[in-house]
Amino acid sequence: MSRQEKILVVSFQSLTAKSGGGMAKLGYYVSEQLHKRGLLKKFIVSSKGKYETPFPSEPVSRWSRYYLFILNKLNRYIKMPDYKFRLIQEHLYDIQCRAHITPDIDILFTTNAHMKRTFAKAKKMGIKIIYVPANHEENYIYKIVSEENTKLGITRPEPYTYAPRIKLYNDSIGYVDTVLCTYPTVYESYIDTGKAHEVIKLNGHLKPDFKPYEYKVKPTSDTFNVVYIATTVPLKGLQYLLEAWRQIMEQQENNQLHLHIIGRIDEALKEYLDTRFRKLRNVQHHGRVEDVTTMLETKDLCVVPSLTDAGPYVALEAAHYGIPVVLTENCGSAELLGRKEGGCKIIPIRDAAAIKEAILWSYHNREAAKQMGKTGKELLDDYNMKEFIIKVTDYLEQKLEEQKQ
Repeated sequence: MSRQEKILVVSFQSLTAKSGGGMAKLGYYVSEQLHKRGLLKKFIVSSKGKYETPFPSEPVSRWSRYYLFILNKLNRYIKMPDYKFRLIQEHLYDIQCRAHITPDIDILFTTNAHMKRTFAKAKKMGIKIIYVPANHEENYIYKIVSEENTKLGITRPEPYTYAPRIKLYNDSIGYVDTVLCTYPTVYESYIDTGKAHEVIKLNGHLKPDFKPYEYKVKPTSDTFNVVYIATTVPLKGLQYLLEAWRQIMEQQENNQLHLHIIGRIDEALKEYLDTRFRKLRNVQHHGRVEDVTTMLETKDLCVVPSLTDAGPYVALEAAHYGIPVVLTENCGSAELLGRKEGGCKIIPIRDAAAIKEAILWSYHNREAAKQMGKTGKELLDDYNMKEFIIKVTDYLEQKLEEQKQ
């Protein structure tokens, strides 16, 4: 062999001293393992502080921290819609990332798909492109969100329905050789796209960095507190949870059941929810909360009604505190919490009746619900993220070996 094969790892998110934000967390740990095997070229991110990582890493541009700061500062005055602002940043990242594509790279391993220029250059050089998505396939999400927006009477675009961003994705994904899916539902959304790329399933989860917490059995009280936590847009499914809550309140005359909604709600959706559910009993909107864990660990049930959600972390956060979790089959976290019977309740998407049934079951079967929370915590505690990182690294090394043959 004339030279050592190398892998370039790329993530649109930013790096932290010991990990990374979002999917950069996966990039960080995979880069660390690749470096130990002598296979890493470097890890490229949007921005990086003034610290060293145990492997070669750098921002996409030496000026990225500064122009991102300026862009965010300007946007406070311009108030550009989030979906447009995001797309501008993605284009800038793609333009600059293209310069990092060099002939000594054999594989481009990316957690971002909106990179038409970078991918085109890599393809021209014969570099294999392996993409690991953070979410379901973009056109799949577009279909679900568009259907939901029609139901809700919402007409303004958002990141998943903004036509220029969808076009950039579709122009980019055609260059990808392999889509490596880490959740079963994400895998299913990619195998039916009709694209020529290979689609691989390699189940695994990015475990949040939790503070240690020893499980404690909560004493049963008269009040039963249900919690929902999200920055809420239509695909988070709050509208179905509130419809379920309306049905529950019509059946339950006592005031023991309480719903706590945490997080900012999209303005267009809030208008719909206020019109339809304004007079619901026993619902408390907390807005954005600094210390989510304190709010979470005191609750009796966490409901995650997302229509599509590759994680979500909140389900794992609830499990960490032994809180029983109800989540939809389109949530990636269901794969982990569902590895043992009784680790969570998994329900269909867009099903208010199923949400209602799950809440009432948890309310009327307190001890069984507590056991579900305990089982969920055991599954999370026993899960070894490092084994998942090793599997991904092994897969990449195997791909390098195949290219040598």
